[in-house]
Amino acid sequence: MSPLPELNKQSPIAILAAGRLGSSLAIALTNAGYNVAAVTSRRADQRKWLAGQLPDSVIVDNLQTASNVANIVFITGPDAAVEEICNQVEWRSHQAVVHCAGVLPVSALHSASDSGAAIAGFHPLQTFPSNESHDRLADVSFATEASNRDLYKWLEALATDLDGSTFPIEPSQRAAYHASGVMACGMVAGWIGVAAEMWQVLGINREEALKRLIPLMRATIDALDERGLPNAITGPFVRGDVDTIAAHHAAAQSKSKETGTAYAALALASLHIAKEQGGLSDSAFQRIQSLLSNENQT
Repeated sequence: MSPLPELNKQSPIAILAAGRLGSSLAIALTNAGYNVAAVTSRRADQRKWLAGQLPDSVIVDNLQTASNVANIVFITGPDAAVEEICNQVEWRSHQAVVHCAGVLPVSALHSASDSGAAIAGFHPLQTFPSNESHDRLADVSFATEASNRDLYKWLEALATDLDGSTFPIEPSQRAAYHASGVMACGMVAGWIGVAAEMWQVLGINREEALKRLIPLMRATIDALDERGLPNAITGPFVRGDVDTIAAHHAAAQSKSKETGTAYAALALASLHIAKEQGGLSDSAFQRIQSLLSNENQT
């Protein structure tokens, strides 16, 4: 592996396979004063939109064309496509190739490494609902793994310039880390959808129920931010109100067997955190465990 050239804000950057994450990253880097030289997208409408947002960048559909003009190349496509995208490019030494996937180790970029390039992973712990989600990169944690210390330090400085921060991650830690992110994001959204569907017995549809639940959800996030765990947890589990929990469980089972099972499983998995508050007696803890464990055994 050849030494990397000095990396700074003027180092030319290419972003490959720009969807919502890649487009948002390109805009955020440009706004932070970085030299985004080229961006790729297979979609003509996406390239037209990117050209309007990034007038000083070359917007193309060819991966090699974009990579040729850059010292640092970010691969921002879906996890399943990262290795394939990397394999399509003829890399040079003195380049750095960085994927933004959550669960993949940097070894997925082996074809770049075999060509002498430095490789890294730089995953933002954030969701990007649109191409213009660049503001969401502020205050974000980036799971970072790099084959080269200078590249790691450059990515660390980049994260700081985006008002975020990095933390190191090992390949063996990635699955647990990424599962945590999915549990705190996509799975929460899905579970809130199930909670909203519980309102059907009131004659209120999911869309309307969601609007009524959102203030409660916001208050919960605020409590987590302001008070932390376990103090942000409220409700029957911290009080040890076994009768209420039994009634809730029965209502969840009435919706569907899967909902009842999920209610029991989520409660059991987090019951130890509720107990940390100190208001849940040992006897109530055991009664709740017995009630909900029986559900998971049927």
